Amino acid sequence: MSNVPPELQGFTVVNLGSGGDAPFVIPPWAGTGSTIVEIDAADRPLGSAGNYERRVTLSDVIAGSEGSRTFTTRAFVSVSGLLEPKHELIAKYGVEREFAAVERTTVKTSTLPSLLAQEGIERVDLLKTDLEGLDFEVLMSCGALLDGGLCIRCELRFEPFYEGEPKIHHALATLDGRGFDLQSLMTETWQPAAPWREQLVVRQDGQTTWADCILLKRLAPGDLAGRARQVVLLSGLGQRSVAGYILSTIAAAIPPRWNELLNPLVMPPPPISRPRRIVRAARRRVRELRAARTDH
Repeated sequence: MSNVPPELQGFTVVNLGSGGDAPFVIPPWAGTGSTIVEIDAADRPLGSAGNYERRVTLSDVIAGSEGSRTFTTRAFVSVSGLLEPKHELIAKYGVEREFAAVERTTVKTSTLPSLLAQEGIERVDLLKTDLEGLDFEVLMSCGALLDGGLCIRCELRFEPFYEGEPKIHHALATLDGRGFDLQSLMTETWQPAAPWREQLVVRQDGQTTWADCILLKRLAPGDLAGRARQVVLLSGLGQRSVAGYILSTIAAAIPPRWNELLNPLVMPPPPISRPRRIVRAARRRVRELRAARTDH
């Protein structure tokens, strides 16, 4: 796309623990000079390179410091990692099968800044982490990379599942001190292994154990380019409401071309079209249920 301002191009997105994830999508017009880095030691990412000019896929083991540690591959590969889970919590939630160790290997760990430096990457706009208890350790090891970032998406726990993992309130307070405001919490509720657990149908009937957190860097009001780039990132994360509000605060001060590119990103998505036969079947089922209640 022609006439795209350089301020709205050249995004760098880093996805740690990317196995099973589709790449973060940026608009086609923002792809020039953009890079996505996907790192997962136990699984491989899904999807294509999207609109990025460059895609880097690595299987290095990321930690807060370099050295030798034990990496455990588990029956459910997505919970593989460096930290040992708390056995009392494995029993509490009845997840012994998923957390069963398949293989333990001594590995050399790398820090994210050192890996990115090898790839010639000096800035990260969006840093996503899903590292089975290591999210906070890795975030705190990023130094200038973290301070120069615009957005974080990380997994933090109300009930730390792994040895040495901090509670969510400590992690969020520390990140607030580094200039990041919490934007959203997408919480996960786990049901303890009560004898009647299988009969429970309400997801909220359990303990809120962890949250997928989105945090946004506090920027000066005059940093129009930084705030415009946050609109692009938040839109890609599904946060159109926040993105739309930010855009409304800068719309009068940015060039018309910027508004032209950014406005479609914050508009509500079109409604999902449902085939008529599905709608008819649903209405028929509702009538049947109402009739059944009347009969009784």
